Amino acid sequence: MPETRRSGVRIHYRVEGRGDPVVLVHGYTASGWSNWVAPGWVERLAGEHTLIIPDLRGHGRSEKPPETGAYSRAALAADVLAVMDEEGIERAPVVGYSMGGMVALELLGRHRARFERGVIGGMGSYFPRAAGRFAFERRHPRSLAPARRPLDHLAYLARYWSEMDLVALNRVFRGVFRDGVPVDPAVLPAIRQPVLVAAGTRDVFFEPAAALARQLPNARFLPVPHDAHISAIRNPRFIEAAAAFLRAPVAMR
Repeated sequence: MPETRRSGVRIHYRVEGRGDPVVLVHGYTASGWSNWVAPGWVERLAGEHTLIIPDLRGHGRSEKPPETGAYSRAALAADVLAVMDEEGIERAPVVGYSMGGMVALELLGRHRARFERGVIGGMGSYFPRAAGRFAFERRHPRSLAPARRPLDHLAYLARYWSEMDLVALNRVFRGVFRDGVPVDPAVLPAIRQPVLVAAGTRDVFFEPAAALARQLPNARFLPVPHDAHISAIRNPRFIEAAAAFLRAPVAMR
């Protein structure tokens, strides 16, 4: 898999599929593989798009600096831009889930010329009260998100944990989440691109995500029924809605 040091840190990434480019940005503790390959996004989108999937610093197979100062929304956004520059991609839609949604908002607001639209999943314009580092909510039995078979789930967990550095993740949390807001409020008015915001109805970020969609002038909100933070990313309704949104003509307001 390719790597780049353009942002000052070694960033591992994968490129999948053919067609117009789309950038996929994973969440906290995840990786490009666990957030986008394992849940089925790559399988669904690779026939229509060239998918650019970085492992952000501190995650996956990328470098994991031990200093808190190495981590911020701006630094993670720089990792994404570095990968795009390495691949010669000037402009593309961005899809971000959870912390990746925070990074996507940073990119949409501060690097508007490079991102024509965005999908924000499992994240909103504020943090809900009592939201910890990890989400353990249970999905409802009526969820459409496919359940993994026990052996597949064990294989998933084995790879997930093998790529994890708990010291680095602690530094990520202290750096990226330290100001207590998912997005600088001053950035929101600059985001005038089309945006699809989605969240599971059992996710603690459901109301913050709905609020984010109301605050953006060219956004719509997609509730993902019966799903929590972890399961919504696997829900085919969310994946199909994102695929349709990425295909639609861009209509700026």
